[in-house]
Amino acid sequence: IHQKIRSFTPESTKNHDYSMYSLDVEFVNGLLNTKTRGRVLYQLSLTLWRLLCLCYYADAHLEVLKLTKHPEDGTVKARWRLRGLPIHSLLLRFYLKDKSQLFRSVDAFSTFYIGHDGLIHCHKVEKVMPARGPVLPRVTSLLAGALVALGLQEHRPALNLLPPLLSSLRHDRN
Repeated sequence: IHQKIRSFTPESTKNHDYSMYSLDVEFVNGLLNTKTRGRVLYQLSLTLWRLLCLCYYADAHLEVLKLTKHPEDGTVKARWRLRGLPIHSLLLRFYLKDKSQLFRSVDAFSTFYIGHDGLIHCHKVEKVMPARGPVLPRVTSLLAGALVALGLQEHRPALNLLPPLLSSLRHDRN
């Protein structure tokens, strides 16, 4: 089963060996929050995924990043990436020679639960969120930056100049 999962690609859903799945296989799709039961519905779900990929991506590739067996809990875990060029990006930016910056990817994690009969009884898919750095507030204009520096904006920095300036003006008048 480990080798059959490794050789799975979106193009192979037509000739994919569905006999490695039990008749009542459960498919838990964490990407779309759906759950199906049965080999026929599982096959239909994978075929619909393939159709969606063909409609959304001009050039789609499925890469298996890591595949591990865990005999202690009877699972095979796979980390994979679906990478492609969205058709709408291709249509809107057809004039670009280098289209490598237009490619998008979805990282996901699949867990295949294998029963005592050696067949897959459950396939669970979860989306992997890419690690990002801390989000820093962006100053959108010079005026907004000046308002933050003077302490008139909601987020007050350490440089709060306006209140001491106003209080010194009041003391000068008195």
